[in-house]
Amino acid sequence: MGSGELPAVERRWLERVVRATIKIEAVIEVRPDQDSISSSPSVLSNAEIADRLASLAQLLSSQKENPYKVKAYQRAASRIRNLSESLDEMVRDQEDLTRFAGIGEAIASAVREIVTTGTLGKLEKLRAQVTPAVASITSHPRLDPKRVIRVYKKLGISSVNELRQRLESGEVEKLFGARMAQHIRQGLIDVHAMLLYYADDLSAAIEAFLLGRCAVKRSEAAGDYRRRVDVIEELVFVVESDDFPGVVARMQRYGGRTPLISSGKDHALFSLSSGILLRLQLAGKGDWGFHMVACTGSKFHLKKLTAATGPVRELESGKFKSEAALYRKYGLRYIEPELWEGHDEVARAKAGTLPVLVSAKDIRGDFHAHSMSSDGANSIEDMADAAQERGYDYIGITDHSQSLKIARGVSAEDLWAQIRFIDKVNGKLRGFRILKSSEVDILADGSLDYPDELLKELDYTVCSIHSRFALTREAQTERILRAMDNPYFNILGHATGRLLLKRPGYEIDIERVIAHARQNGCFFEMNSSPDRLDLSADNARSAAAAGVLISISTDSHSTGELDLIRCGIDQARRAGLQKADVLNCRPWEKLQRLFRR
Repeated sequence: MGSGELPAVERRWLERVVRATIKIEAVIEVRPDQDSISSSPSVLSNAEIADRLASLAQLLSSQKENPYKVKAYQRAASRIRNLSESLDEMVRDQEDLTRFAGIGEAIASAVREIVTTGTLGKLEKLRAQVTPAVASITSHPRLDPKRVIRVYKKLGISSVNELRQRLESGEVEKLFGARMAQHIRQGLIDVHAMLLYYADDLSAAIEAFLLGRCAVKRSEAAGDYRRRVDVIEELVFVVESDDFPGVVARMQRYGGRTPLISSGKDHALFSLSSGILLRLQLAGKGDWGFHMVACTGSKFHLKKLTAATGPVRELESGKFKSEAALYRKYGLRYIEPELWEGHDEVARAKAGTLPVLVSAKDIRGDFHAHSMSSDGANSIEDMADAAQERGYDYIGITDHSQSLKIARGVSAEDLWAQIRFIDKVNGKLRGFRILKSSEVDILADGSLDYPDELLKELDYTVCSIHSRFALTREAQTERILRAMDNPYFNILGHATGRLLLKRPGYEIDIERVIAHARQNGCFFEMNSSPDRLDLSADNARSAAAAGVLISISTDSHSTGELDLIRCGIDQARRAGLQKADVLNCRPWEKLQRLFRR
């Protein structure tokens, strides 16, 4: 055995507790009992109902129907897909569907029609009215028919298969750009992952189902979800039950129908309608702590943990009622689950030097929020009121700069007017401050989108890239470095431009950017938008290690989005950030000095 290898018993354990890549060849049938799902094809799953509503939204959009109606069907489809209750059963039992948020009488009526007839008349009527090309798109509900039809016309094609071929050949990207190619690619592929933000609701629904319909004694989320990983491919629950086969059988009725992939005496794996997997692990009171650690830690964390604790058979045979008890047994301080990634957390737990992770109570304000002056939904006063209700000391208004026309970028003249307006409002406030700022575009040559004489009147700036993503790694890096050389550059917004599950972001030399930020007294943003979470946890860890402070900001476009700060806090905790590492854990008096370069 090589020096870097694990003993065979530990290797087998790690292979068992760490989620492997699973290729689903067939759904294994289990013997049904009175609680198991009927195999009759007439029983519709929530996912099948949601697909019909999403297809209807597509066709309504292509017919230029009221956009609010289109969004209502889209939201309802998304909501229904993650419901634990079977809508098929509810319709047959004549229950009220409008008790669910986002399902009004019109949508409830459509669901009843789908369940009782197997079709949706309005959907079939629209399919008959549109061209075969448009009708073919409805089998892929995430495609925007108006955008795709433009591609069809330009390329002279009329089917999804032809669209797929032109996409793979690179022709779509060449003629329509990277964003169009990205939209089509995302619309055509099967979804096997979801954002952590959406997994929150799904996890809560599954836990309620386990405790209710499945009658488990205890249930707790584990796995990547418990570590707050930004993209989730599998949900894991550790459960306590005297009837695990019954739990497995009942779980197949979740959402109307949830296929079982495999099962054993103490574990089961399901395929959820959302496209991700669900794994159940049976545990008892005596080994609960062991299974929570085994099912949550990354393979790297588990490898380092077993190196510190000794052979894994001792862990399996030990009586650990909690994770804390397991760590304590081996002289380790308790490690917060967000840190179970296999960096230095085990060594620091042994040395007693674990970080005290940042939390919501440490946040004093938000540095990235938009108003109606650009593409926000609420006024400056509304955003300020919402921030005060959260107990904040300040909020920065960062409307888009003049070059970003698509987001109603604010002209220089209008920004001057906004500065005067904010000064006037601040004169009436006590114990709270609206900060004068802007999300300033970093132009292709590295210059900023407003003249210096205007920038210097702002309290600080958030500087971001919104264009020319296709520049080379070297060119994109130099663009950011030149921007940081401007004395009025403060915070680099969403540093890589990534959109999780949509686009990977532009390439930059992050180490050079971090070094330049430290040299110039610049800072990074941890963008809390659930589909950004940019910086990544790894990049944030590197920035903090270099002594560069990080702002946890929401990039809010409405008052409600201020709540998304929790997503950024999750990401910051995964990076090991403490209160001292976070810019907006400081009062404004100290920030003023930091923003002066």
